[in-house]
Amino acid sequence: MRARHIPFLMIALLISALLLSGCTSPEEISPPGGADRTLADADTAFDHARYRSAARLYGEAYRGFLADGNAAGARTALNGRMRAERMVLEFPFNLTAIQAAVNETFPDIPAARKAVWLSPGQSQQIVSDGEVLYYENTIANVYFHNPDLMHARNAKEGHTGIYDDVKDLVFAPAMPEEGPYLNPVTWEGTGTLSLPRDLLPENGTLRLWVPLPVETAVQQNVTILAVEPAVYVTVPPMTTGDIGIVYLEIPLEEITTENLTVSTRFRFTQHEQRFAIDPASIGSYNTSDPDYLQFTGSGKNIVITPDMQEKAREIVGPETNPYRQAEKIYWYIVGNLSYSLVPHLMLDTAGIPESSYFLSTGFGDCGIQSMYFSALCRSVGIPARTTGGYQLIPGVAGPHFWAEFYLPDYGWIPVDVTVAETAGWSFDATDEERHRFMAYYFGNLDPYRYVIQKDVDIPLDPDPGDVVLFSAVRQYPAAVCDTAATDLELLVTEHWTTDFQRV
Repeated sequence: MRARHIPFLMIALLISALLLSGCTSPEEISPPGGADRTLADADTAFDHARYRSAARLYGEAYRGFLADGNAAGARTALNGRMRAERMVLEFPFNLTAIQAAVNETFPDIPAARKAVWLSPGQSQQIVSDGEVLYYENTIANVYFHNPDLMHARNAKEGHTGIYDDVKDLVFAPAMPEEGPYLNPVTWEGTGTLSLPRDLLPENGTLRLWVPLPVETAVQQNVTILAVEPAVYVTVPPMTTGDIGIVYLEIPLEEITTENLTVSTRFRFTQHEQRFAIDPASIGSYNTSDPDYLQFTGSGKNIVITPDMQEKAREIVGPETNPYRQAEKIYWYIVGNLSYSLVPHLMLDTAGIPESSYFLSTGFGDCGIQSMYFSALCRSVGIPARTTGGYQLIPGVAGPHFWAEFYLPDYGWIPVDVTVAETAGWSFDATDEERHRFMAYYFGNLDPYRYVIQKDVDIPLDPDPGDVVLFSAVRQYPAAVCDTAATDLELLVTEHWTTDFQRV
């Protein structure tokens, strides 16, 4: 079962020809000694939201520094160019182009309704060089935000993805005497990176952090069957900490084949989770415990701000029981905030915390919804984290994240706001079925999961240094090479595939 990166799961970061070829022509080189001035101009352009101009200037400065023999300056300019490109990479449409796409997809919808979809606050936009640009998945989000359109599309297909694929398991009778971990499923997975050799530098060391399954209370018997080429494994597979990773260093001058291929093969046993919780029997938190402090604290993307705390208090009201508080937060998100695809690259580059983005805009996919849930829980003193890697629901497998909150005497309790919301996309489910399905994903979880990391924003080991890398999640290999003149992480993402089989 190959994991497909379907629209309603965590975004796949796509590479473009812009990043492979650079955004300026080789003739645009700063005059001798002028690279510093061009770099300053690029920084100014970036700070004033002229990202496309900044990318061009950073590229010019990069070549100028190379001509001057200034390797450090060249690296600074290259990092700047990648940041500028990442700011707008996910926004390919101007107003004319997005209007044409909307009209082509929805020819029978009144113009006034379509205009609302593209208005500020209703669509995700960015301004670059004075022009409003629109997010690449605007059309997909129209479906997510308009149940009538989603129902009509699914009715035409005769199938509602995820909901129809997992509802039989969800609706099966609960057997609390066998819980909370039951119905084990053993999976064998492979990850394969196949990079065309001609897209890589001729020499230098390619550093790769390749994701692997991590041992958890619910994901057990993790076995790494192979990592190839084994000769380049520098740090052995790590599967017992907070993230599953194997680290390789590959001397590129040794790669003479048409493709550089790196692969992993592994096995693990995953369980369904069904918790039977008595809210009255929950113990007290040890508020001085290091784990409590870690998972109630503010992080890079799960942030606790005055606005987040105010929202959490608004949702939970006078409730003081942590289980009931988390339940209120869950139903608030499920009932009020529609799923959306989001521009993760832009958010990461701009330093916008993803949970704050959801609070301020209402746009969030599985990762952001889960980080928002975690931030709200932490804001009222409930330890919470955002866990994930992939979901392996047959036919719709792909990158995915969900949340967990901690209860004394019970442990980490699963929550999947996003999968729960798929019941609302069903064209033929009854209201009672929708509610039952949504209720399941608070405190229960299907066994179709591959966990790579126990929380977001886990630092890589060894430290990659001062490089441009997407930091929140690690569903694809991280890649660094000092001799590369392109955005290697996006190249790697485009050429990474996963495959899973039940065994």
